[in-house]
Amino acid sequence: MIREIEDFQKDQSEYLRMRRTLWPHANDEEHMKNMIHIYKEEPFYKHELTWKVLVIERTNGKLGGFIELSLYPELPFVESSPVGYIEGWYVDEDLRSQGLGSGLVYLGEKWAKQKKCRHMASDVESDNVLSQQAHRSLGYAQAYKDASGLYCKKSI
Repeated sequence: MIREIEDFQKDQSEYLRMRRTLWPHANDEEHMKNMIHIYKEEPFYKHELTWKVLVIERTNGKLGGFIELSLYPELPFVESSPVGYIEGWYVDEDLRSQGLGSGLVYLGEKWAKQKKCRHMASDVESDNVLSQQAHRSLGYAQAYKDASGLYCKKSI
């Protein structure tokens, strides 16, 4: 089941576990600070307007994936405003290829539409071929590339 985080204390250890896997270079203090801001939907990163996090809940109550979304007033490679943005997208390996990752993205796009967005965007590391393929399979096309990675967008 895909849902919002309703009880941060209940979900925080599983959410932290998944963030550690996706971004191992960050320390726990940084992860926790960011998680709290995202849960509270508070801007903290760049010039974003708000945040949303959705999680996959397993039948045993533990978590198996998440998507972190932000809303930007504008982005240089997107011709409409505001713009929904996939900041982080993760599914545990044993739950992949079951449609759960695409379900997270679909609900993220639905959230962005409710915020009056006509486009979603995302970034992918240049060497992360699996993520590039996943984005392409969901209709995201490369908008531009720089030293930090590829930037994708999709009309929603």
